[in-house]
This record gives sequence, C-alpha cells and structure tokens, in this order.
Amino acid sequence: MNSKLILYLSPVAVWLLWLLWPTVRGRRIGRPRLTVGLSLLVLVYFLAVVGTGIFWVAAQELPVFDWHYVAGYILVLLTLTHVILHWHTVTMFLRREAPLTLVEPGRVRFRRVIRVAAWSVLAVAAGTVVFFLGARAGSVRVIYSGAQASAVAMKPVAGVLVPPAILEEGARSMPLARFYHEGSSYPARVRLPGLTIKARPEVYNTFPGDVIRLPTFQDPDTAQVFSLCEAWRAGRMSADTAAISMEEIAEMLYCAAGITKTISLGTRTFDLRAAPSAGALYPINVYVVVWHVRGLEPGIYYYHPKDASLIRVREDDSALWNLFSASGNPGAWGQPEMAVVLTGTFSRTAFKYAERAYRYVCMDAGHVAGNLALAASAHGWRVPLIARFDDQAVNSVLGLDSSVEAALLLMPVTRGTDQVIEPRFARDASTAAGATFVNLIHGGTSLRRAGAEGEYKARPAVAVPSQPGDVVLPPPATGQGLVAAIRQRRSVREHTASPITAAELSSLCLAADGERAGVAPSEPLLADTAPLSLYVVVRDVTGMDAGVYRYLPATHALRMIRPGDLSQSCMQACLQQEFCGTADAVFVKTVRWDELFIPDGDRGYRYAHLRAGVVGEGLYLQGSSLGIGACGVGAFGDPDVAEVLGLDLDAEVPLYVTAMGR
Repeated sequence: MNSKLILYLSPVAVWLLWLLWPTVRGRRIGRPRLTVGLSLLVLVYFLAVVGTGIFWVAAQELPVFDWHYVAGYILVLLTLTHVILHWHTVTMFLRREAPLTLVEPGRVRFRRVIRVAAWSVLAVAAGTVVFFLGARAGSVRVIYSGAQASAVAMKPVAGVLVPPAILEEGARSMPLARFYHEGSSYPARVRLPGLTIKARPEVYNTFPGDVIRLPTFQDPDTAQVFSLCEAWRAGRMSADTAAISMEEIAEMLYCAAGITKTISLGTRTFDLRAAPSAGALYPINVYVVVWHVRGLEPGIYYYHPKDASLIRVREDDSALWNLFSASGNPGAWGQPEMAVVLTGTFSRTAFKYAERAYRYVCMDAGHVAGNLALAASAHGWRVPLIARFDDQAVNSVLGLDSSVEAALLLMPVTRGTDQVIEPRFARDASTAAGATFVNLIHGGTSLRRAGAEGEYKARPAVAVPSQPGDVVLPPPATGQGLVAAIRQRRSVREHTASPITAAELSSLCLAADGERAGVAPSEPLLADTAPLSLYVVVRDVTGMDAGVYRYLPATHALRMIRPGDLSQSCMQACLQQEFCGTADAVFVKTVRWDELFIPDGDRGYRYAHLRAGVVGEGLYLQGSSLGIGACGVGAFGDPDVAEVLGLDLDAEVPLYVTAMGR
C-alpha cells in the first residue's frame, strides 16, 4: 500500500482503536467518547488541509486563491466553532479519561507540568506560522558594483562583459540570476519578494487600430521537422528575392501562435494554440514590425490569434530601423523585410504560478519562437533569435508599459546577412527597482546600449570528444510535415506499453539540439549565449539499456551517465506526476552557472530559459510528427531532478523537463 495513504489514514486507525477499546473491556461505547473523538479527528484533518494548502499545494503551482480553499477555510471555521462550543465537555471528558498521574486530585484540572507542556506546544505552533508568514515578506538588498560582483560571485569567469548584480539576504550574497532561481525552486532555498495579483488578466491585448484579416493558406507539403531544424540552425536561405507575401505571414503567424483547437467545458470555451504554454495561460504576444511586405503599409501590427488578424498599432516607416539600432548581433539582421517581436505579459502566468512564472514565460516565448523559425525556414526565410538588445529602447518602439509587458525576443525575417561590429551593452540598473519578481529578475537583467563597439566575441564551439561506450544514434525516423505536426500537437499525459525506437529517439534529439556532421551551426544568438546540455532518462527504447544519458550533438551520440531504470525516481522528482514515470524517455535541459553568465551576466538566465523553450518545442513538434506524445514539465523538485541526473546544483541546474512516450 502507498506509504502516503497509510500516513493519511493513520489518525483514523488510531481513533477507531481508541473508540473500540472499551468493548475489549466489556463496556459500551459512550456518546461523549464518539463525539469528542470525532471532533478532534475532524480538527486534525482540517488543520492538515490548511497546512498543505498553504505550504504544499500552493507551492506546487495550483492557484493561491481557489474555491477549494474557500470551502476548506469555511469548514475549518465551522469545525473550530464546534470544538469551542463544546470545549467544556471536551476538557471534562479528557480529564475524566486521563490517567491519574496527569490530573490533580478530583480531576479538577490537569497537573501544572501538563498545562505548561500544552501551552508550549501551542506557542511553538503559533511561532512556526508567524515565521513562515514572515518569511514570505522578506526583503533583499541589491549591489550594482562590478568590483563587488566579481568579488562575491562564485568565481571570476572569463568573457563576462556585463558583471552580475549581487543580492544580499542577511549573511548570504549571490548573483541575481542565482538568487531568483533558488527563490523560485521547489523547495525554495532563499526568500523572494512577494507577489499579489488580484484579478486574472485578459488573454489578448486590445488596440483601437484598423483590423486586417489575414488570408487563408493551403497546408504546404513542408519538410520534416528535424530537417527544418537543421536548415534553420545552418542558416540556409532561398535565393528568391521577392517580398514576403500575406499568405506567408498568415502561415508563419498561425504556426507561431494561431488557434489550433477550441474546447468547451460547461458554458466556457478555451482556445488552444499552436505553441504550448504553461497552464494554457498564453502570456506571449506577437507583434509584427513591417518594412517591406506585399499588401501591408510599414508600421507596427499586433497579431490577434482569435480571428487570425493583424491590428495596426501605428504606422511607422522607421520602426524596423529603430529595432535594428537597439539590438545586439546586428550581423544577423541582413536586409530584413520585417521583424517579429515576442513580448510577455507576465501577470497572465504569475496569476497562477507566482514566483516561478518568469521561468515559464521565457520558455513559452521559446516555444513560439521555435515554431515561427521553422515555419519561416520552410519558405526559405532566415529567422535568427535575438535576445541581446536595449530593453528600454525596444519597449519604447512598441509603446509598451514595461511594468506590465516587456519584449523578450527580436526575430528579423531576412534572406541575407551582413557583417556588422557587435555593439557593447551594459546593465540598465534603473529598471531593477521594485518589490515583485518581475522587477527583480526581468528588470534586473535589462541591458542598454553603452556606445562602444567590438568587445563582444562569440563563444567558441567546444565539441565533447567521443569515447568508447558512447551510443551512436541511428539515422533518424521520418514523420509528418511541420504544419500537420503543429495542428496535431497536444500535451499528452497518458502512455501505452509500446516503446519508442532508437531511430525515433535519434530524430527527437536532432530536433531538440542536433548538429549534423559537416553542418556548421549558425543559429544566433541563443545557441551562443545559452549553451544548454540535454540529458535523456531512458526507460523503454528499443535496443537501448535503461539509464541516464547525456546527448552529444557533435557526434550525435548518447553517453551513459547512470545505468538502471530511474522512471520512478523521475516521477517522484516531478512532484508525483505519474506520466513522468510511464514515459519511454524523459528529456531534461540544464545549464551550468559558469557558462550562463557569459557574456551578459544575469541576463544569461533569460537567454537560458528562452533557449530551453526552443529545445522543448523541437521535442514537441518532432514527437507530434511521429505520433509520440510529449508533455513539458516546469514544476519539479529541483534537487530531486538534479539527483536523478547526478548534478551538483552549485555548478549545473535543471531548467525544463519533457516526458515523451507512446
């Protein structure tokens, strides 16, 4: 029997034994014994409900305010009222039933030592509650001195151009990115500033401008998902010089954020989109900045998924140039026809997921970006992902209130590249003030153009050499085209007993993080600034031993890290979510702290989660194309997942888990 079930039923068992004990001695069960015991038992269970609701359920990403809690709190109040009204009866009964050594003569009251012990227990319980409530309101102090940063950070790291900010909490000091990560981990290791959102935000933005309906498009016979991933990473482009058509825009935006299914639950309907989102909350907004598109005037447009339309935010023939001027990696822009800007409305996700929401918003942006990049590659367009930019300047171009919505990714749509000197960036400390996690981590990782150029150098590619025992993966399995895979993609949480094949695992790895032999990867900028590692926990793959493997992109091979079936450990690490234990393979994306800070300090945390979303979306799409179910998991016990993989959390941390199976 499940140990937790035994734990939860044990108070009932104890009460039943206590209730039936008089029958062993030949006595009847008195009504007071029944009612008093039942009252105390109800009190115990409702205190457990409150305790788990505050310190466990809410921490596992269920809404902090829910009808479940309302009913629970009302019942607790009623139970307490019942006990208080019968307190005299309760105390009389307990004194009468207590051993003589615990009560004074005549059973008038309990002995002094018992009373002191009881009040001490109550005082400790009250103090514990106050401690936990106070811990939620903790504060931190931020230091922005580069000299102090290099002195306090884990160790000096070569190539860091923007020193990390250092946060202090009591005697502890650490870089902002690590502070936020540990504060949003399960369980939290430091205290984050509080967050309160009283009303659920709207899922769509609204603008008063003209509405332009996008044309319908025929589902193209697109290439296989992992082939498009390869073409995008290699920077392959069509020689066609024609401007982007409205049909191409319609297809690209549909693949990025279009509605692929509508479901009804009672009187409510929910629109499911092309890219997955934590909790189906869809915090990512898609803006199109147009310069040369057939049928559209230059300007800024908002893509409205509900009716597949563009809403003109404003006419502006200089907007694209202003974005270019504010961005890093200008060589990737070439001569763009337009650019897509992904922004995040943080409160849509924070409404449910509180402090951990920033992780999810960035990964959701990576999901959307991955779809858009592959859809553009199918038409010969190149779409680099540029996350290195002047935050205030980009938000200003779009007219965003950065306390509500902020830019996350720039995606120029181009068929050419230029060689332009990389601009220098510095931390924009002015945006880091505030009490909530959005200002703490997003504002604290904002950059601004610093004027000088030429300091940034791309991270040199370091391939892990092969060694005996590496499992070289076979040629990849084929599957459906991109648009078909996007239309069918859903998060799947139920698996059959059928294994996946080694060829299917091969194509999944390629779609997620592959480098084909002889193909120089040129995916800018995230691959350069956020070098993630990909681990695979194999349970049931044809021809492969169960165990933990690390994927080696340069040789397209898997290296055994830890042998054995660890599926149950995966399930435990993912907060008892059963599908993580029945999946054929569980993929885990990780990042090393020392690599995360190159070159932009704490902003690397943003890069890493954006990149994790792109990798995760590759798994989603390739799985869908092969008929393999995938489900992304952002809620997991950080130290538990690290233990499964054998990671040292002080050096390398898990970011994103994807469970996959038939």
